[in-house]
Amino acid sequence: KDLWLWDQDWSVQELKLKAAKKVGRKKKKGEVGEISEEATDSVEEPVDEEDALAAKFQYLYETKALLPVRRPLLPGYPAWYRNLCSKPTTEDWSPGPTEIGTGMQIAPKLLRLCWEGYPLHYIRGQGWGFLVPHKYRRDDDDDDGGQIPLEQLVAACPVLEINPAASADESSEALEGLWRDVEATISRKDYYRKQKQERGKNVYKGTGIWCNLDLEECCYFLKLPHKDGPSHRVGNPLSKDFLNKFSENVLAGDGKTAERVVEIARMLSYWRNNRDRITGQLVGWLGKESLPRELRDEEMEFGAIIPQVVVCGTLTRRAMEPTWMTASNAQRERIGSELRAMVQAPRGFKLVGADVDSQELWIASVLGDGHAAAIHGATPLGWMTLSGTKAAKTDMHSVTAQAVGISRDHAKVINYARIYGAGQNFAERLLKQFNPTFSDAEARSKAIKMFALTKGKKFYYLKEEFRDELPEKPYSAYEALKTAKVCNKPVTEIFERARWEGGTESAMFNRLEEIADSPTPVTPFLGGRLSRALEPQEGTEDRFLPTRINWVVQSGAVDFLHLMLVSMRWLMGDRVRFCLSFHDEVRYLVEDQYAYRAALAMHVTNLLTRAFCVSRIGLNDLPQSVAFFSTVEVDSVLRKESHLDCRTPSNQHGR
Repeated sequence: KDLWLWDQDWSVQELKLKAAKKVGRKKKKGEVGEISEEATDSVEEPVDEEDALAAKFQYLYETKALLPVRRPLLPGYPAWYRNLCSKPTTEDWSPGPTEIGTGMQIAPKLLRLCWEGYPLHYIRGQGWGFLVPHKYRRDDDDDDGGQIPLEQLVAACPVLEINPAASADESSEALEGLWRDVEATISRKDYYRKQKQERGKNVYKGTGIWCNLDLEECCYFLKLPHKDGPSHRVGNPLSKDFLNKFSENVLAGDGKTAERVVEIARMLSYWRNNRDRITGQLVGWLGKESLPRELRDEEMEFGAIIPQVVVCGTLTRRAMEPTWMTASNAQRERIGSELRAMVQAPRGFKLVGADVDSQELWIASVLGDGHAAAIHGATPLGWMTLSGTKAAKTDMHSVTAQAVGISRDHAKVINYARIYGAGQNFAERLLKQFNPTFSDAEARSKAIKMFALTKGKKFYYLKEEFRDELPEKPYSAYEALKTAKVCNKPVTEIFERARWEGGTESAMFNRLEEIADSPTPVTPFLGGRLSRALEPQEGTEDRFLPTRINWVVQSGAVDFLHLMLVSMRWLMGDRVRFCLSFHDEVRYLVEDQYAYRAALAMHVTNLLTRAFCVSRIGLNDLPQSVAFFSTVEVDSVLRKESHLDCRTPSNQHGR
């Protein structure tokens, strides 16, 4: 009758004992017989209590001979429990269930996990989901009773309807009470109002995914929502993608055990995913003769991690490396997340570097500014990038969050996804992933509103030779297609290239699409070419368009990095050693005497690099707000910011 373990294998193994042998014992000559009670009363010698108990239960030890040679594991226990226990012959054996982990299929059931209050259930081919009862009791003609403990399920969960279908008994009950319903809802207005209220009470409005499965004609099975869409199956509700659902109270367990398991899983998530890559690093240890003189007397060993970087490992020419270029910042509850802070500069050296502030956002906005008016901040996006602040809620992410009604962090993710070429459908999925309580209609409404506010609307304009024949006005995509069909000509023959209008980012997207749709797309700063396989072909210009838009921004950021490296080399020469760069961050290894000179060179590098970039798109000035880095870090360890203590469960004292 358990709501989670009802579908497990409850079969048990019997313990077959050997037949007991009856052995008669003859009394030997001179052996003393039984002692009478009178004789025992006269003996006053005390008997040890332990000896008395041992003699009393001696027969239990003698039953050992009745056990078979090959004994089954835990006879009398159900099969699902036996699978969690190890045999006594194994090394480091301990009694009880020890072979259990969060990756096992039975773990969510043992933790008694619920999604929105409904018990989780697993079906092969569908993945993890949950049971929603739609009946209070089974039909009378259902003799076998079924496996699902419906009575306990109804007591724990509300009975809701997803696709209402009445049984024969329920139909007869409804017919008997029909006269009461008619009398209570005789007014048409009252009737529809009450029907709407009743319908709202009984209809499921959660985030489960309907998969048309009715188990034993009493419960619906709904799949858990997957981050990649409804067509994917959830393999483990305890994976890292679902850890945040516990804090949102969407996924919950029965008691504190589940909370503790989730807490441990959250602590181990980073280390579990990165352990093999971290331990697989190649380290070259330096001998005493290879060290500077001031370090040769040190007892500590010195070495360097040999880079395993794939240069131009992606379409956008970014470098690829599985450990250091994907390392996250230290988080208090994540074991091993202090990884970067464990890399130390040797004595006499400092690590100098900086993060480029809003690098890709600035690149995208300045392209729009240069194309629209050749003035910095001429477009709404350009102004928000240069003058907007998080504190005043005038930056791009805060404005989007306020307009649509979502958090700033969620708006930031969606904004960057849109700049990289993601469409409205992707934004809908992200909104549903961020807030599972959003219905499909609500997520679609917010996505439409967001794209209308930011990207604007797409309009087509007639070519000059057709302006006398057709009405000269902005045409929507549908109107342009309809007009082209009437004229029996392709859209590209009648209309100019479509333009975005009315949004804060319209000018930026017009420029990005213009570069992406050119016969040979090149980066705006250094003229890097796109792979010929992705270049637009005649008749299929829209194919790979989001990829090409993403390439313009990301590859432009790679141009920015290359310009920074060249500038630092020109300013500092061999007094700095390039250590690491990933995404928008650069780090150099510098001797102490040149550390602050290198920090100044970083500021000058940012100024020269941005000045070169804007000059390539026709601008002759540079706003002071983006001319210099907000901070340049001079540190002894490889962490993001020098004031971070990087305290984690595996680095409790911090640095």
